[in-house]
Amino acid sequence: MRAVAAAIAALLFSTAALGQYPSKPIRLIVTFPPGGITDFTARALGPRLSEALGQPVVIENKTGSGGNIGTDFVAKAPPDGHTLLVAAPPNAINVSLYKTLPFDTRKDLAPVALAGYGANVLVVGPRTPVKSVRELIGYARRNPGKLNFASNGNGTSIHLSGELLKYHGKFDAVHVPFRGAPAAMAALLAGDVDFMFDALSISAPQIKAGKVKLLAVTSRERSPMFPDAPTLIESGFPDFEVSGWTGVMTTGGTPQPVIARLEAELRRILSDRELIAAFEKPGMTASFAGAREFGEFLDAEIRRWAVAVKHSGAQAD
Repeated sequence: MRAVAAAIAALLFSTAALGQYPSKPIRLIVTFPPGGITDFTARALGPRLSEALGQPVVIENKTGSGGNIGTDFVAKAPPDGHTLLVAAPPNAINVSLYKTLPFDTRKDLAPVALAGYGANVLVVGPRTPVKSVRELIGYARRNPGKLNFASNGNGTSIHLSGELLKYHGKFDAVHVPFRGAPAAMAALLAGDVDFMFDALSISAPQIKAGKVKLLAVTSRERSPMFPDAPTLIESGFPDFEVSGWTGVMTTGGTPQPVIARLEAELRRILSDRELIAAFEKPGMTASFAGAREFGEFLDAEIRRWAVAVKHSGAQAD
């Protein structure tokens, strides 16, 4: 009888929660500074989500520790759906990259929806004397430990892509993390670092302006935006495929009807032609997947990046 009573109480609570949701402004947490794909996703979804839910959606950039500071904030928020996270590859990578985390990614966070994905690119600065991936690796081997590469922070797919290139290319280079993609790109343009991986959406203007050299893309297929650039697979690395992705999560324990409401609204928003076009401008693709599918995708990403972290030897602690 107690079990039945508890189940009824939980159902009533969930129903009441949905009836009152949302009852106040929603906080949409971005774990990296403005200028990256997580911030772009938040600013593309935020106004539309606000209109759909009838409450303001306040975007907050809580940066640091490879995305862990903002993620921890959402993990420890009240489980009522009023605090959302723009998730990205670091949420899968950090499970293996850090020895300890202040939260359990699988238990303390709840998937809502996958939002989109985009290719990453390998670029070099104006002072790096190479024109291809093969030339970069040869140059790095001739100068062991003297090259450095930038990233938008520890634990990102950008960071780990550099570690994987070192592993597969059998050379050494020093990782220099920055707080966000714009700062990393500024260092590359200034010649303070030799190369970096970056989201296509961030690097595209600099590539088109001829300020950085595009050596390869990390997706399985060539980018329609830069069809002459080879993939890393074509460049001799058959297992090198990395894509940036973004999604929405909330606090673990949030009532299922609230998650279902958010999922339904995001499904509608991500099918809107204007939103799809907005994603395409920086080289991203809007791609909806619901809570269950996103959860399965995240589990697969956690497993995949665990292998990558092990092979690369990368550690952020």
